Amino acid sequence: MLSQNGIPLYHQLKEIFIEKIASGEWAPEQNIPPESQLCKQFGVSRGPVRQALDQLVREGLLARKQGKGSWVLPRKIERGLGTLYSFTMLIEQKGLQHRSQLLSLTTIPSTSSVARWLALAAGEPVLKISRLRLANEEPLILESVYLPAQVCPGLTQDDLATTPLYTILSQRYNIPLIRAKQFFEPVVTDEYEAQMLQIAKGAPALLIQNITYTTGDRPIVLSKAIMRGDRVRYYAELTVPARDL
Repeated sequence: MLSQNGIPLYHQLKEIFIEKIASGEWAPEQNIPPESQLCKQFGVSRGPVRQALDQLVREGLLARKQGKGSWVLPRKIERGLGTLYSFTMLIEQKGLQHRSQLLSLTTIPSTSSVARWLALAAGEPVLKISRLRLANEEPLILESVYLPAQVCPGLTQDDLATTPLYTILSQRYNIPLIRAKQFFEPVVTDEYEAQMLQIAKGAPALLIQNITYTTGDRPIVLSKAIMRGDRVRYYAELTVPARDL
């Protein structure tokens, strides 16, 4: 129960609520008790209860809506850091239905930053693919992909609607994909990103930047993905080094 130990009441409540979610007492997709009931149960005013619930909403454990109360969200989708980022593989492994909504496929002059990553001259034409990635029809990732225009002539929106890009590159255009670098950076969403991902502006997200290389260590694909921080998290499995006793 709550104690007068200098730890704010809302923080103590938050830890209690997290344990209720972890134990299954508050089950996924189910409404939790209303604020008035929680206030009575823990002998506190509405302020600490609301503050604790607000934090759990921001952390992606709860959702709330006016008139419908608060409910527990499904567990976050987890992915290890040991393999190349693949949205399709990630979602399939979790037994969810995945879908990509193609927003645009255009040929544009490369900006200085895109040209630098792809080892091109600034202004050299690149294909830009913008798409929204969904799991069980819930938007999770807003993605922009860039690749030199000359490496995949004739690529169409229909191609991308039916076949993963990496499969198209390797099988149709005979471009082997050898290795990749990935960069992870915490960000907050701007107005457009928030609208597309159906979250609040300024919500925490993860920027994943991926550069994939082909033979000759030539960079061939640059992707930038804004991933919802409330629905996905990454983990690493590490080896504990032996120590002299």
